Amino acid sequence: MASHAVSATETTRSGSKRNLHCWSQLPLDLLRLVFERLGFADFERAKTVCSSWRSASKISEPNNQIPWMILFPKDKNYGILFNPEEKEKQYKTQDLGDDFGKSFCVATCRSWLLMLDDRGYIKDVPQYKFYILHLLTLERINLPSFEYGITSPVLWVDEKTQDYLIIGMFGEENAVSFKRGDNSWKIIPHLLGIDECFKMVYKDHKLFCFNYFKLCIHDFSGEIPLEIFKISVRECLPRSVGGIRPLGSRGLPYLPTIRYNIVVTVRGDVLFVKSQRPLRSKKWTFQIYKMDSSKKTKWDKIVSLKDETILLDLGITVLAKDLEGITRNSIYFNGNLSEEKYQENNIFIYNLDSKKVERPHKFLFSSLPFISARWFFPSFKRE
Repeated sequence: MASHAVSATETTRSGSKRNLHCWSQLPLDLLRLVFERLGFADFERAKTVCSSWRSASKISEPNNQIPWMILFPKDKNYGILFNPEEKEKQYKTQDLGDDFGKSFCVATCRSWLLMLDDRGYIKDVPQYKFYILHLLTLERINLPSFEYGITSPVLWVDEKTQDYLIIGMFGEENAVSFKRGDNSWKIIPHLLGIDECFKMVYKDHKLFCFNYFKLCIHDFSGEIPLEIFKISVRECLPRSVGGIRPLGSRGLPYLPTIRYNIVVTVRGDVLFVKSQRPLRSKKWTFQIYKMDSSKKTKWDKIVSLKDETILLDLGITVLAKDLEGITRNSIYFNGNLSEEKYQENNIFIYNLDSKKVERPHKFLFSSLPFISARWFFPSFKRE
């Protein structure tokens, strides 16, 4: 056995000796393969090991397919972060500002939060104050106040250039936006046919707008948004729809019995999700339809997501087959199972296999009172 032992050193052509057991001397290509298999938390830890590992991290990307959750404790200037991979571990953010506890999150993009503080008034006119905040670096972008509540806002941020875009609806006919370089909110004149739009998803420079009658897809990759697709939703959606209100509305939670969402999958397919909870009931049911892009009026009902999972508040799916802490073939949604204030913002799981609603990570939700919870994908700006 001893004759087959591997030597701990190797002599190079120059005559110097190299330690084969020294992790800091692993080839850069091999380190890169290792780094790109790590989740965000392990990636950030690994790059602090030594200078060669830090160099490898600069040419690698972490496996950012694992969503984290942020909880918003009531009236606190910090958030609680939870990584599903680490189960019963949680992190407390740094001080996020005096107004953080009085604001609430209305959209996320990776580690960026779109926050709304609606406590301001100018001559008795309410002012909706928005700002963008990076959870980990504490970078903050203050936006001009807006005189109206905005429905279904979406946020996009380019980590490298710091370009950003916010889009939302106010009233029944107007879409507004704010992007880097603007000095005021602007009506988007090119978004035709999205009257009464109450759900939006922004992915891969495409805006998916959903109203009572149809789904419209607009391409935002150019200077002017272009409509590239339109499909009717009448076969899935009755005219009476509940649960729609402008952001900034206060008071007890509105208790809708039916909700409708648009979801864009990992592969770019579009799903229509109908969720229903009978009045005074704790039971939620879900129906999912997949858009047939070859037929502009066709939606096919599906009963399984297979290895994907829906994050309903983000309007996307993630591949969950090998994700620790995320249940495959499920829908993660913000809902309410009682009349308690704020509980409409708690996160639940609807398992499509068992047809049951579950509370994820019960220890986390019982550890402290909180107002709301949101999913996000942790990231730092690349060096």
